[in-house]
Amino acid sequence: MIRIISKKEGFRRCGIAHTGTPTDYPNDRFSKKELAALKAEPMLIVQEIAEPKEKSGKDKEEKTG
Repeated sequence: MIRIISKKEGFRRCGIAHTGTPTDYPNDRFSKKELAALKAEPMLIVQEIAEPKEKSGKDKEEKTG
């Protein structure tokens, strides 16, 4: 997951007006080139967040069954 926070409300990069509120995007939302541009932009804070792993179906069955 890619989390982006803008240092200036409404700052635009890669066709998106970014906000000061953390906004999460799926890993495949930006191309490698776009992601590099976002990370290089000093007006943005860009974080790559590890997505939580889902529990296997077996664990879910045990809790519901």
